[in-house]
Amino acid sequence: MMDRKLSDKDIRRKKIARYVRIGAVVCALVVISIVIANFVQPGLDLESADVAQASKGTLEVSVGATGTVTPFYEESITSPISTKILEVYKKSGEQVHKGDTILRLDLSSANISLQEETDAVEIQKYKLEQFRTQAVSEISDLEKQVAIDGMRLKRMKVLMANEHYLDSIGASTEDMVRQRELDYEVAELQFEQLKLNYENKKKIVESTLKVNELEFGIAERKLSLKRKEFGDARVLAPFDATLSWVNEAVGSGVAQGEQLAVLSDLGRFKVKAEISDSYAGQFNVGSRVEVKIGSVSLSGGIANIVPSVSNGKISFTVVLDDASNKSLRPGLRADVYVVTSIKENVIMIPNRAYYSGPGEYQLWIVDGGQAEKRTVLLGESSSLYVEVVDGIRPGETVVISNMNEFKTKDKLKIR
Repeated sequence: MMDRKLSDKDIRRKKIARYVRIGAVVCALVVISIVIANFVQPGLDLESADVAQASKGTLEVSVGATGTVTPFYEESITSPISTKILEVYKKSGEQVHKGDTILRLDLSSANISLQEETDAVEIQKYKLEQFRTQAVSEISDLEKQVAIDGMRLKRMKVLMANEHYLDSIGASTEDMVRQRELDYEVAELQFEQLKLNYENKKKIVESTLKVNELEFGIAERKLSLKRKEFGDARVLAPFDATLSWVNEAVGSGVAQGEQLAVLSDLGRFKVKAEISDSYAGQFNVGSRVEVKIGSVSLSGGIANIVPSVSNGKISFTVVLDDASNKSLRPGLRADVYVVTSIKENVIMIPNRAYYSGPGEYQLWIVDGGQAEKRTVLLGESSSLYVEVVDGIRPGETVVISNMNEFKTKDKLKIR
């Protein structure tokens, strides 16, 4: 059977149907390509990204340091004498009150030494009294001798005057007059010598007495210190505190000055910090400080600065405004930001891990349905914000989370 020849109309209809099928396939491919492209093209999920708007305001410029939380007040108790530990009454971590006995030291040798020094001071006291009595007696004898010799000299002067009178009426001789004059002159010189000896003796006695009194005073102070040491041999808590550490080695010997216990006030805290010496001169005592411990931020001020530099670091102490904050614990590490200056009307964005110091940065700016990479110039910073010198306007939205996975891209679609 032979095929029937198609008419021109049928041929045209078949061609149209073929073209329609081809067009449908092409359209389908285009749609599929667009869909695939939308899935393959990199995009940014704003819900998972950290974004913020640039704002304008006051920036407290700060420099970073590291610190450690320590008790606000801590006292170390040392052994006042070389001895041994007899008993320990308190353990590390216990709360103690002022006057509580922490441990007891062996006082037997200290008692003997104290008694010997007490006796030595008593002997010195008696010697001082003996010298004072003897000195008063000697001075009194000299005073009386000066008085007697003074009266004798006056008598000899009268006798000399009488001899002159007798010579004037012819009842005496020139030799007798001369003898009276010589006797008076010798007595006068002896009297002057006696007065000089008296004054010198007074000065010597007074100076010697002062020396003896000073030596006795020194001995008394030494004895008082010894008695204090003897009293300190009963190791007592000087204030209400937590016993951070105590030497619990009963029977072991301890040298004078060796640490016995450490007491800490754990109700209040401070921060001991270190900063590079390159920032020397940019801050001083009283400078404001921001302390970050995890998510907790506390303000404070610099209380003191160690004047020397150690290993390229300057050490300083921060007193916190809220020194009793419940987040504070001994030994916690802290990020410390020291405020060095204040800038007004500054464009700024939040400070995050992207910032490592002043300079140029590639940041992503969100505009409508896409994010575009832009070169921006950043300046100084605080613990919370970074100064924008150029490249970002107030009100623009900036991606401040880690965007390293898109570092080869220039634009991103917002999903």
